[in-house]
Amino acid sequence: MTLPESTTDKKVAIIPQASRIVVNRREKVVLQLRVLWQVFQVSLQQTGNPLTAIQMIWRIREKYQTIFGEPLMTKIAKVDGRFFWRLGAAGFPSPASVRMHQNEVSRFMPGTSPYGLRTLLFAITKKCALNCEHCFEWEHLNQQEVLSTADLIEIVRKYQAYGTTQIMLSGGEPMLRVNDIYKVLEAALGGTDFWIITSGVGLTAERAKRLKQLGLTGVMVSLDHFDASRHNAFRGFENAYDSAVQAVVNANQAGLVTTLSLCATKTFTTAENLARYMELAKTLGVSFVQILEPRASGRYQDQDVELGEKELLLLEKMYADYNTSSAFQDFPIVNYLGYHQRKVGCFGAGNRFFYIDTDGDAQICPFCTNKVANALQFTAEDMVSLLGQFGCHGFKQGQL
Repeated sequence: MTLPESTTDKKVAIIPQASRIVVNRREKVVLQLRVLWQVFQVSLQQTGNPLTAIQMIWRIREKYQTIFGEPLMTKIAKVDGRFFWRLGAAGFPSPASVRMHQNEVSRFMPGTSPYGLRTLLFAITKKCALNCEHCFEWEHLNQQEVLSTADLIEIVRKYQAYGTTQIMLSGGEPMLRVNDIYKVLEAALGGTDFWIITSGVGLTAERAKRLKQLGLTGVMVSLDHFDASRHNAFRGFENAYDSAVQAVVNANQAGLVTTLSLCATKTFTTAENLARYMELAKTLGVSFVQILEPRASGRYQDQDVELGEKELLLLEKMYADYNTSSAFQDFPIVNYLGYHQRKVGCFGAGNRFFYIDTDGDAQICPFCTNKVANALQFTAEDMVSLLGQFGCHGFKQGQL
């Protein structure tokens, strides 16, 4: 198969894909009813009252719209028989989606705990062959590993037992510990969607297939430009673009959910660049595009990288247009944390997610580098309680 080259010079070839954006209205309505029925059943089980369960459904829907600025399930991707509409939400149907809804219902019921986590971001290795401009683990890269395979399994199982419905394994480059990832997936409990956040280097077709067989849900592949040479320069690695694209191809063919992750820098964030990036994402057949804003942390520490009002307005318009406009109904779903962080606050610090670094230390998120305690030394409940005493450095704490 010929890899797509830079879209600066030639049109990208169509690539076989695992994802299908659902555009059929009837299929969407049926799915929405199925999801609402699941939420009703979960609510009824926890409240014991049908009227209260119905009220709970509406409260959850209103909360969702407040956070994301759009009604529930406006855009849906279907991959290998499961449906996905938000990057941080478990695929439906699945035990993970049931647990996710149980956790959300619990938030409305005083005295009910623990809530569980939506997402645990877990950096499992310090090793990486790339030289990325924005790396938030820059000070720790390629040092001696601290966490053993047994440590990885212990932490993962601990937070699964707490009710975490999504665990994203990152690094460094996690594919450099792929044999340990196999062991983690083999030892994992049920009820959790597992993802890998990767540059794409090392994600071969054989590995993608085995990861899928062991229970991996999806991969998030970093791709920071539609132009191959510029992405390679940003990542400090000659074959970064080809590796990223090939990883998407391999993951799609294995039936994994695929996401492109874009660090939207000041120089990149123009209407033309965003449109061309989304065209590439559509051609690659990914389900999601995640937009990350550059932060003055890690290798960007003390640098003027924060986006201005002009760039933020462009990204927010892109988020709204591609997720709600009929003109973009068959494009990937856009996930943009900055959008709802500015609207309702950040849900890190153990509210719905937090970050465990390569030493096993818990932090509010990858960008708010404030080590709180070691994940091996504290229970999940105590860790979340400790994290709750801190807030995001750049946003108010989300309260919904």
